[in-house]
Amino acid sequence: MPTPRLDGSLASWPDLAPSYSEAVLLSGNGLSVNIWPAFAYASLFDYARDSGLTEQDLALFGDTENFERVLSDLNTAIRVNETLGQSTDEIYERYRSIQRALGQAVRAVHLIRRQVPDATLKAIRNEMLRYEWIFSTSYDLLLYWAMGCGGFAPFVDHFRGSRLRFDPNVADVYVDQLPVYFLHGALHLVVGGSGITWKLRSSAMQTVLDQFGEPIDGDPQARPLLVTEGTPHDKLRAIEANAYLAHSLQTLRSIELPLVVFGSSLGTQDDHLLDAINEHPRRRIAVSLLPDRQRILAARKADIYARLETDELEFFDATTHTLGDPALRVP
Repeated sequence: MPTPRLDGSLASWPDLAPSYSEAVLLSGNGLSVNIWPAFAYASLFDYARDSGLTEQDLALFGDTENFERVLSDLNTAIRVNETLGQSTDEIYERYRSIQRALGQAVRAVHLIRRQVPDATLKAIRNEMLRYEWIFSTSYDLLLYWAMGCGGFAPFVDHFRGSRLRFDPNVADVYVDQLPVYFLHGALHLVVGGSGITWKLRSSAMQTVLDQFGEPIDGDPQARPLLVTEGTPHDKLRAIEANAYLAHSLQTLRSIELPLVVFGSSLGTQDDHLLDAINEHPRRRIAVSLLPDRQRILAARKADIYARLETDELEFFDATTHTLGDPALRVP
């Protein structure tokens, strides 16, 4: 394939799809925004800063907006104080306050399950079934709901057993399974004080969204597993500190199949993803972009081409892909 045309043109996805019959899907927030425009929030931190975080909470964020980093640091402080026999009351107060603010911010922007037509989730599910591996950087529940719309199989997310825990020692993928990884965590994932990650399940009384950010019985240090907005360094630090996230990123790094990137800007905030993708510079890559003025599209294409170590690169119109179909938008 020659060097991609770095101009204002975009291919139609149906024209490219036959070349990606056995491929990896890397999905970003663009999918979510197409379904529910409110997902285009500037950041959860902005919501929480304006409506939930106290001045004492904000002082703990310093130069980061990453909730996972701050909650993880507080978790470490709690363990240290307990080991030294020091009081943890104030630390726990900040921990719970920040967790509550995060929960309020998520609920302010997230839609509820009954708002999403089954036809929309089935369309997403059917598109997911075209791929061999799926990775998502979004932490909303749309992909998770789509996975379970009509039965969870053949999808597998490696949360097993009666407690739905992640164990890297039993994370093999079998030939009849389609693995899905949430690279930055997700609303249905929780990490306990011990560092073990597990998956929330709906009950007769509470949905997963109802449970998000609420205290976990028997584990006061449990917190949502979300790598929220922050610097690439913050994101990579949070990922490497969690067994599930580290496993997910390493899996992305290890696969050399053709790659379809949908709804992700692949900007500087995603350097950790680009490093993983660039492990296999000979692979074919298709990247979605929304239609725009030719000059803007040419600049975006040039920037992405400079950051990806491949000449096997194509760009397509996001609105011609099933996941970018405007008809999927929730009214």
